Amino acid sequence: MATIQKITIPAGSRTILVKGDGRRVLIQGNSFYLGESDVNSDNGIFINKDNKLIDLGNVSFGETLYAFSKKQNTLTVFYYKTMP
Repeated sequence: MATIQKITIPAGSRTILVKGDGRRVLIQGNSFYLGESDVNSDNGIFINKDNKLIDLGNVSFGETLYAFSKKQNTLTVFYYKTMP
């Protein structure tokens, strides 16, 4: 089963991208930084994949991933869980 969520990242602001709950997470977007609560352009992982799907794997319970963008940006987050 999959759930899709669109998240807008305001310019120059950190935004919660994913709150982990054990599901597999895929993201799609262009030109943003991924990291922890202090993510910015100096310490985040820069992602510039021309809107290609990026598999983050299963995000653990309690883990929170943040995104930062220098300009307003919209990302799509796909949550995927297999049914038993």
